[in-house]
Amino acid sequence: MLANLKEYIVVCLHNKTPLSDLDVRRLKERIIASKPHYWEEYQPGIYLAFFLIRRGGRTRSVKLTASVRVLKGPGTPFENMGVDKAIGKLVTETNWYGKILTCPFGDAVNQAIKKACDDADREYTPREKKTGEEGE
Repeated sequence: MLANLKEYIVVCLHNKTPLSDLDVRRLKERIIASKPHYWEEYQPGIYLAFFLIRRGGRTRSVKLTASVRVLKGPGTPFENMGVDKAIGKLVTETNWYGKILTCPFGDAVNQAIKKACDDADREYTPREKKTGEEGE
């Protein structure tokens, strides 16, 4: 196993509300279809996809973010989903063929998670707050 430092685009998808199995499957299908170099469910409701910049990662990361944003319509389970990305050098553990074995880590991962959480917070307003504000 080899440790490498390479530049990646990290796409983070963060949903504030729990998803059903069918919705999780739809989300995973879109992630897999974008052909990331590595992806995983980092925490419940937080998905990370890693794209190596030098191997078509820019195009594939844009396709993933666009594909997921299409799902974010009002009234859908994905309406509260935060989608964002960050670019940076990450430490990866790879085998001899270059396949990533464990989740890469570095500052770009933290930035992507923070941006996606902030995006989800902007989109997410609890229904009680909305009705409470209208009545006042």
